[in-house]
Amino acid sequence: MGEVGKITQLTEFERTLRKYLKEGREKLEKHLIGTQEAIRIIASDKTKDFIVAMDKGLNLEEREYLTSLIISSMYQSFCYGYGVGKVEGATKSRIYL
Repeated sequence: MGEVGKITQLTEFERTLRKYLKEGREKLEKHLIGTQEAIRIIASDKTKDFIVAMDKGLNLEEREYLTSLIISSMYQSFCYGYGVGKVEGATKSRIYL
């Protein structure tokens, strides 16, 4: 009986976290334009750092692709941080993923 309760609780947690992830993405896309721009600048700098560290030139298409990968990773990290923070605030307990 305890296992069923854990599964239900887990799916409820997952639903809540997904809701907050979506909310974080919407906030990032609509309200946090400065954060978006900062992420783009950081991603561009990281791409340049990669080129220097690897001592390898990348053409424009490769640089744009690497930059977009970094941007999407940073967006995802922002959304998870936002979502976990909201869950922790609502439950008043630490969440470890």
